[in-house]
Amino acid sequence: MSKEFHITIMPYPPTPKELNINKEINLIKTAILYGDKVLLISIIPILFNSFLNLIEQFYRDEEIKQKIIDNVELDELSKSLLSTIEGKAELKSKLEEVKPKIGMNKLELAIKSGILDVYTFGKSKIPEETYPLLDEDILNLVKVERKDEKLNISDVDSEKIKQIGFVFDILQRLPNFENATIDEILDIRETLDKPLIRFRSAIIGMSDCIRYTPWDKGFYYDIEKMFYQRIEPAVLEIEEECNSNKYLTKLLNMIVKRPWEIPAGGIGGVIISKLAEISNISATAIGLSIGTGTVAFNALNEWKEKTKEIEKNQMFFYYKTGEILKK
Repeated sequence: MSKEFHITIMPYPPTPKELNINKEINLIKTAILYGDKVLLISIIPILFNSFLNLIEQFYRDEEIKQKIIDNVELDELSKSLLSTIEGKAELKSKLEEVKPKIGMNKLELAIKSGILDVYTFGKSKIPEETYPLLDEDILNLVKVERKDEKLNISDVDSEKIKQIGFVFDILQRLPNFENATIDEILDIRETLDKPLIRFRSAIIGMSDCIRYTPWDKGFYYDIEKMFYQRIEPAVLEIEEECNSNKYLTKLLNMIVKRPWEIPAGGIGGVIISKLAEISNISATAIGLSIGTGTVAFNALNEWKEKTKEIEKNQMFFYYKTGEILKK
């Protein structure tokens, strides 16, 4: 069994005016679409989770709770609230009200799925074999620190950062990626599980050809060149292959021209029904009363084989993700 592809997201801390996770949403979407497991290390989610854990611990440990009530200057109403189980419910309710304001509600499904984990003090660990996904502000900081020789990054870590930086850039080019919800990204990932494996292989190969790291001036030029030389033509080729896969049209023409070759009844209705299901062609369009025989069966097989061949293309994941996001 192959190792999980793990990504760690490390955005720059927000300013007091940006007390939400809006800046890192696209980083998160990229990571959960491309990675097997994702760890988010971001100050606002960390504080939110830490406060939630603090509430749980406070009401779980009577001794700690009593010490705080006895030693911290609080009015009688606050002391009364903290000393009851209703106080816990009210505090958690207040925290729930804050959740949509800072954007934490957008992460719920990804966290429940087990793909996304939010770093929590005392609980989370950063895996050694992880790929760091950094935002622009962090990359600029890395650039300055390296220039001043205050920061040393190993060649292996540089390669990992380069690969994920490449992925982030090309996924932003997908139609409507910015507007897609995290829930939609999770659906796409589940649908395109196998093509994703081939896509990763292609990305590793292409990132080897990128000469620079994300904090270098030539990084985005190399990506641009790679995109127009190798990615866009591959996606166009897949699109053309999909459009030329006309075996179902061929079948319909045969039904119209030579209906006597297609026997009715028997297993025909089942195959026609399946054909309609996988091709989005209605059973009415084909003809409810028409069965199918050798001609239909062969045409369907040809279409399915051609589809399998197209899906084996390493860029099929990228192409199909774009097609789904267009809808």
